[in-house]
Amino acid sequence: MNVKVKGGQVLSGEVYPSGSKNSAVHIIPATLLFDGEVVLENVPNITDVVRLTQILKKLGSNVEWNLQESRMVVDNSKVSFKNLTEEDLGNMKGTSLLWGALLSRFGKVDFRDLPGGCTLGIRPFEPAYKAFRDLGISITETEKGVVMDLAEAEAKEIWLTEMSPTVTTNMIMISVFLKGKTRIIGTAAEPQVQDVCNFLNSAGAKIKGVGSNILEIEGVKSLRPVTHTLLSDHYEITTFLALGALTGGEMRVHNALPDMFPPINYEFSKFNIKVDYENDVAVLRKNQKITLTGSFEKKTNVVRAQPWPALPVDLLPIFIPLALAAPDGYMLFHNWMYETGLFWTSELTKLGAEIIMSDPHRVIVFAGRKLKGASMEAPYIIRATVALVMSAMIAEGESLILNADTLSRGHPNFSENLKKLGAKIREVP
Repeated sequence: MNVKVKGGQVLSGEVYPSGSKNSAVHIIPATLLFDGEVVLENVPNITDVVRLTQILKKLGSNVEWNLQESRMVVDNSKVSFKNLTEEDLGNMKGTSLLWGALLSRFGKVDFRDLPGGCTLGIRPFEPAYKAFRDLGISITETEKGVVMDLAEAEAKEIWLTEMSPTVTTNMIMISVFLKGKTRIIGTAAEPQVQDVCNFLNSAGAKIKGVGSNILEIEGVKSLRPVTHTLLSDHYEITTFLALGALTGGEMRVHNALPDMFPPINYEFSKFNIKVDYENDVAVLRKNQKITLTGSFEKKTNVVRAQPWPALPVDLLPIFIPLALAAPDGYMLFHNWMYETGLFWTSELTKLGAEIIMSDPHRVIVFAGRKLKGASMEAPYIIRATVALVMSAMIAEGESLILNADTLSRGHPNFSENLKKLGAKIREVP
C-alpha cells in the first residue's frame, strides 16, 4: 500500500481512539491461561491482532471477533501446541509473548523459528532467556529456534536485566500458576503491562505492585472467566493530538487516559503546545503557535525517550514533524533503545528537511526549512511512517509515501479516520 498526502491542510474534530494495540498483543496471548471462555472488548482491528487470532485458531482456539463492536470472545479449552509452524511464528515480535502463555499452559514448547518485528535493531532475546532461566526454566537454543521446559521452575525472587514489557508480561504469565510467591524486580510498568495485570487480577490472579517496577505474584490454581475492556491506545491519542497541533486545528480526543499523560504532555510543552482536559477528554485548542521552548530549564532542546513513565520510545518519531514546523531553532531527538530507530529520518531530507545524524541513537532536526512534496520510502516502523505522513501534511504540494502498509499494524482505518478530520489523504496501489 502507498499513501498520497497533500500539504497545507488543517485537521480538526472529535476523536474516539481505538483499543490499545500493545494491550491487545499482550492480553490475547494471556487468554491461553484460561481453560474456557474470555471476552475482550475494545479490541483494535489491526494486522498484528489478526495475526495473533490466526495463531490461536491454529492452536485450536475458538475465536469470535465482532469487528463492528470491537468485541472478541476467545475459548481456549481445546488448544494444542502441535499445529504451529515456522511461518506462524516468524514475522511478528509480539508472538514472543506466546512463550510465557504456552509454557504456563503446556509446560514445554518447541519453537523452530524466532519471532521477527519492526526494523528497529538487534532486539536480543537474552533478557527473556535470563529471566526464564532464573526461574528454573530449561532453555535449549537450536540452529533456528529454541526449546523451553517448565518442569524445574519454581517461585522465587528474580531481577530483570531490562525493563522490557514483553519480558515482564511473559514472567507474569509464567508466575501466575507457580506454587508460592514470585517476586520480580525491575519490571516494566507500561500501560499494557498494567492492563495485563488488571485483566488477570479480575480473573482471580494475585498480582501486587501493579504500575510499579516490583511485582509480587502469588500462584493460583486456575483463573475464572471474565470480560475485560482494553485500555485506549495512548499512542493513538498522542498521534491525534500531534496531528492537530501540527496543522493548527482543534482536536478533542475522548477516553484520553489523562492520568497517564503528564510525561507526554511535558514533551508537547517543549513545542509550546498545551493540552487541556475536560474529564477524560483531551482538548487541543486551535492555532497554537509551535515554537521550540527548550527543556531542562530552557538550557537545551532535547526530546529523549525513556522507560515508562517517561516518553515511550515508540512515540518519539511523531514529535519530529513538530520540530520541522517551528519557525527556527533546533531539537535533538535521542532514541536510547534502538540503534537503527532513527535511520528513517533520512527520508525527510527528500522534503527539504535539514537533519543531522549525530550517531545511531541521536539526530538534530533544524526548524524553519521550507518543505516541498516528494516521494518517500516508509520503514517498517509504525510511528515513523506516521511521522512521514505528518511531515507531508506541512509540505508544499503532494507527497507519495511508498510501502506504508505498516500503518495498519498500529492504527485501524488510518487514512479514513484522518479524512473525517479533514485530511487530504488517499491510499493507492
